[in-house]
Amino acid sequence: MMHSLLGFVAVVGCIVALCEFLRLVTHSKVRPGLTHDLLIEVISTLQLSCCTREMVLLGTVGGIQPWLALSLTYLLTVLHCLTSQGATCNPCGSLEQWLRAQTPGLHIILRLGAQFVAAVLSQVLMPLIWLLRLSPLHEWREECRSPLNMAPWQGVLVEMTCALSLFLTLRFLPRVESRYRPHVVALTITAIVCAGGHLTGAVFNPALAFAVVFLCQGNSFLQYVTVYWIGPIIGMVASILILDHGIPKLRQYRASSHAVKRD
Repeated sequence: MMHSLLGFVAVVGCIVALCEFLRLVTHSKVRPGLTHDLLIEVISTLQLSCCTREMVLLGTVGGIQPWLALSLTYLLTVLHCLTSQGATCNPCGSLEQWLRAQTPGLHIILRLGAQFVAAVLSQVLMPLIWLLRLSPLHEWREECRSPLNMAPWQGVLVEMTCALSLFLTLRFLPRVESRYRPHVVALTITAIVCAGGHLTGAVFNPALAFAVVFLCQGNSFLQYVTVYWIGPIIGMVASILILDHGIPKLRQYRASSHAVKRD
């Protein structure tokens, strides 16, 4: 197990170092703006996807204890929060900004594209990293199995609840002192993974699910889409309805249509 843990640390360190280098190059070579933001989105989502794939390999094949898996989940989340540099890395987070009328629709479409490009890149990059054999687990040859251990409709409810819990927490995050925010997010995600990980994997991120879960055998593509895309989106929308008592974007459309009718 010690060799597996050291290999895990080595891989995560390489991934974060590579992504930090790419972020530095982006900051130095690309002017602030949409292109800059999209590149940071790709790099940070790539980091999240690659680190999560290595974490899943360690958790499913490495045979580590649940408390250690949760501890590593917490530490990885803190690390990602500290290095992501404002990237949402989650299509639900980007859609939330659009539904709250905070970001133009075209920017959201491009950001979603960037997140899924990063998910695909992680599917290409991780097998190359595993060829380095930094961990004994990288010699594993069997196909991964689906983390969905219940009926798809039940999985939708679990992923919806996971996303709802996260977005309710994120809404109140600005009230927390900035230095504690990564730890609040990490504690929330770790608690969600503890509660729902054995049921669906507790992914609640469509791009991350595409990078990690959609490669696994056991369920169809449509079932994965239903559970890991539709479920989290419903949870995100529910958080807006609970906290805003409606969808700000829809209210904006209604106000615009009323103004047009009056004219």
